Amino acid sequence: MATSLYRYIWRHTRREQIWMLVVVVVSVIPFFLSLNLPKLIINGPIQGEGFEGAGATVDYFRLTIPLPGFLGGSDHLVLLDGTPFERMEALFVLSSLFLLFVVVNGAFKFYLNTYKGRLGERMLRRMRYEMVDRVLRFPIRQFRRIRPAEVASMIKDELEPIGGFIGDAFVQPLYLSSQILTAMIFIFLQSWTLGAVAFAVTAFQAILIPRMRRRLLILGRERQLTARRLAGSVGEIIESMPTIRTNDTSNIVRARISEQLGRIFLIRFDIYQWKFFVKFLNNFLSQATPFIFYMFGGYFAIRGQIDIGELVAVIAAYRELPAPLKDLIDWDLMRLDVDVKYDQVAQQFDIDGLLDPATQAPIAASSERLDGGFQLIEATIRDDTGAALVSGVSLDLPLHQRLAAVGPLGDGAEVVAEALAGLAPLASGLINLSGRPLGAWPESVTGRRLAYAEPASYYPRSNLREALLYPLMHHPLHDARPATTRSESRMRTEALQSGNSLLDPNDDWIDRSALSPEPDEEIARIEQILVAVELRRDLTRFGLSSRVPEWLTAKAGPRIVLARKHLAARLREEKLDSMVERFDPGAFLDHATLMENLVFGAARQDEIAATRLLIRSDARRVLERLGLDRTLVEMGLKIAMTLVELFGEIGADDPMLRRMDIISPDEIDFYRQIVVRLGSSGRTAESDEDRGALIRLALSYVEPRYRLGLVDDTLRARVIEARTLFHETASQMVREGVEFHEPDRFNPAATLKDNIVFGRVANATPKTSARIDELLDASIDAYDLGPVVLRTALEYDLGAGAKRLSLGQQQKVTLARAMLKAPDYLVANRCLSALDADTQARILRSVLQLARDAGRPFGMYWVPSAPIETELFDRIVRFERGQLTSDSLADRSELVLSSSPGPQ
Repeated sequence: MATSLYRYIWRHTRREQIWMLVVVVVSVIPFFLSLNLPKLIINGPIQGEGFEGAGATVDYFRLTIPLPGFLGGSDHLVLLDGTPFERMEALFVLSSLFLLFVVVNGAFKFYLNTYKGRLGERMLRRMRYEMVDRVLRFPIRQFRRIRPAEVASMIKDELEPIGGFIGDAFVQPLYLSSQILTAMIFIFLQSWTLGAVAFAVTAFQAILIPRMRRRLLILGRERQLTARRLAGSVGEIIESMPTIRTNDTSNIVRARISEQLGRIFLIRFDIYQWKFFVKFLNNFLSQATPFIFYMFGGYFAIRGQIDIGELVAVIAAYRELPAPLKDLIDWDLMRLDVDVKYDQVAQQFDIDGLLDPATQAPIAASSERLDGGFQLIEATIRDDTGAALVSGVSLDLPLHQRLAAVGPLGDGAEVVAEALAGLAPLASGLINLSGRPLGAWPESVTGRRLAYAEPASYYPRSNLREALLYPLMHHPLHDARPATTRSESRMRTEALQSGNSLLDPNDDWIDRSALSPEPDEEIARIEQILVAVELRRDLTRFGLSSRVPEWLTAKAGPRIVLARKHLAARLREEKLDSMVERFDPGAFLDHATLMENLVFGAARQDEIAATRLLIRSDARRVLERLGLDRTLVEMGLKIAMTLVELFGEIGADDPMLRRMDIISPDEIDFYRQIVVRLGSSGRTAESDEDRGALIRLALSYVEPRYRLGLVDDTLRARVIEARTLFHETASQMVREGVEFHEPDRFNPAATLKDNIVFGRVANATPKTSARIDELLDASIDAYDLGPVVLRTALEYDLGAGAKRLSLGQQQKVTLARAMLKAPDYLVANRCLSALDADTQARILRSVLQLARDAGRPFGMYWVPSAPIETELFDRIVRFERGQLTSDSLADRSELVLSSSPGPQ
């Protein structure tokens, strides 16, 4: 990185800075002329100087150059003859000209500010991109020393003021100084005495105020460091939330955060005190100078030593001084501040051991398959303290050999796996891959021909398909597609001028050389691998509990309706139809909420938002029209009284309350207050807030689940009547947010399971439920809906960090996406540690069989976390205390213990 901010700015914006300097120099001319116009207007047309006689005229805009006397002849050279104006003409022309210069000066400011702003934003974008680029090239061990939230805070927040300063770095001091100097010269030309006063006050401000503001820099630096530590602490809280919850350490966390916030408060309060004191002093000096001008300028005007026009012009010119002077002082303070910020950020990102950019250069072509495996030669790996994790390991790993590395946890097998994946640098020795040092290979080879599966991969927020195909996203299909819209063209131009990547993230990035060019074969390949890692049952659950993707509904919708009818017929054949409450428009669903019975459809948005929308709009009007609103208010009050009686004395964190889905723990206090106001007095709810809350509670009620005896045949009939009226009178807004159930139509807002079952499974024993699931699977197979279930499951949202998956599911996905790369060599580092030994063995056998069937054998370095069957491997090596203690061919009848804990 550049050693100083100014060097960095000049390197990337040299042309733009020179152009702005040219514009500033040109802008001085109209600014000076605008200062002289008030004097001409007051002395000329207003006071009548030169217009004493009737019809007198005065020449304006005469341009001459003085000549020295030794030349003889005239003492000046006339470049432009003046234009004669009468008194009123001169007033209108000079005043209009003054207005024109105001516009011109404003236009110069507007142009410069816009140009600076765009330049600053481009440079801010460039800096952020370069910082992220450096993060991508950090040595792996650097990530063990930094906190992600702090790095994110530096890139997001601490670079912000630097970007805002870049446009002002060179042009702002010159522009402001030109305005100050122009105004000061003009004042001196009118009166040396008043000029000396203005110069003295200005110099005093320019020297004193910046010195007083230096303390603000120190406080600002302390504030920045404490804020960065706070961001890191908050990030740690989010990452360690399970640990906090399971160890009752939330209060020590609160205490530490409170201490950090207290430090920030004291620093910020000191900043406010000092800043406003400096501001008070600066404003006082700025306002005191006009007092001197009025007093002494008035004295000189009365004595005839200066005319009124000159005095007004001096005061008007001085009025132009405080703003640029203040801005210049502010600029100097900002310069010092951003210098400090740049140095602090540069220190964090300018580190040794960065990867060569050529290592990560984008390469579109698929890499050739490796023709050789790994070779470790006296490899030694140390941790950050210098302690040896592995010492002097020499090991040959042929390309197509399956090797198991066993040994106690932490005794070296895992570290060697990390080294093979390029994640643990060697302290000494060498690792060769296919005859070349591992570090000499670009990531376009190691990232495509090698696969690494670890026990705790991090997954960014994405769906299952993106998570699986992420290792295949190497390069877009098109290098540079032509821009189709003006917005795209502008985005590409700005990316080029900001030094950002020109690759299109919205293009197709999937390297299908590892899959298949045909979409159907691609899905089949993904399904094969997911079945091999035993994710089939999870996939079915994900798919059935999700909505069918919109792009698939036209093709799959008719078959889903046929599968619905097929399932209904099979249920009738086996006399299981009584176990399913069908979505019958004329029937009440006992195992659905009153809201589901009333709406009889599926919401396109989340359930809570849809409920509030319906209560506020059409459904509320239907309830009021049929008198059901009063019934539901009374029903909601009874439910609230029961809940308060059962849970009123326990806290919101009680596990029993958290198992209730009719009410959230945070709402118990709110309903307790309603019960206190209304329950004992027998009054009805009068406020809209109370009535809405009680209706919402009643609409979430399910009789078989809560068994309070609140739903009878009369209420069922009234709800069905309300359903019919609601469907007839629903507004367009509601119809856009809700899809109603219809027996012969596919519902795109409902889940796939709801579309096929078309009802609720009720009163079923575990055996009956299992049989219904079998019939459901049979209906899916009968109409070839397996790919639809899979494609729907691939759209399943994993959540932040794949929190919606268990650790075992995450590990299966990690191994699956490693297999999807069709690698030449697989490094598996205890990648199935969350699973039991039998499951690990089954998955390993399935993965190896799949590779053989596909004709894509690969080498393997497998670090097991449970006892392994040696027949699955060609070779077994053992590590103990960082040393390679044994290396032998696998015994086909032997069971080798990994000497490590079981599932973790």
